[in-house]
Amino acid sequence: ATGAIARTATNIRAGARSPVAAVTHALFVLLAIVTLAPVLNYLPMPSLAAVLLMTAWNMSELPHALHTLRRAPRADSVVLLTCLVLTVAADMVVAVATGVVLASLLFMRRMAEVTDFRLITPQADERVATIGMPEGVLVYAIAGPLFFGAAQRAMQQLDVIGGRYWAVVLDLAEVPAIDGTALANLESAVSRLARGTTLVVLSGARPQVAAALDRHGLARRWGHVAVCGSLDEAAALLQDCT
Repeated sequence: ATGAIARTATNIRAGARSPVAAVTHALFVLLAIVTLAPVLNYLPMPSLAAVLLMTAWNMSELPHALHTLRRAPRADSVVLLTCLVLTVAADMVVAVATGVVLASLLFMRRMAEVTDFRLITPQADERVATIGMPEGVLVYAIAGPLFFGAAQRAMQQLDVIGGRYWAVVLDLAEVPAIDGTALANLESAVSRLARGTTLVVLSGARPQVAAALDRHGLARRWGHVAVCGSLDEAAALLQDCT
């Protein structure tokens, strides 16, 4: 794996623009080994070491790395330094694997922070009042991807506040994606509200999210759950229930 990474970096620095460069490079190395093996035996090891040192130096791109450390967020700098230390202390395979794991965890944390939750009542929001949302209804607007990193926090807040209202509208219009863990958390929260005779309306879900909700069967399993295409439809439905 280390050889493959080094070869890729060398090809890119030489101006390679397609995977054909890797094939050509490999064929050239194979041809050199087959035809020049007797001659290569006479190459002194220090000269090969010098070639490897220069290759490593060119791969490091030190000016770019220093610029990144100065300008990048602190968490990204920690990942970069961790990979650098592991490359020297262990090997590149360990460094790359650790870097991928750390970067994934960092990405999940950031995505969880991006997801926003807003509690809206007709008395506090003019737009919700304008569409005719009845009093005693809570609109819970979620913006951002709803996955395991953010779902539990979102549903816990709904558990605390949702029971005070006779109906809760979950506005999913700004949720681009939802995963299985979020669906499980959503079902748990909806089931608790439905058992308490609180009407739950799932509103404005995008096609991908709507398909996931339909496969999960929330509306089919709970009698106090309805699905609407928009907040206007939800308001009309709740007006009929009053």
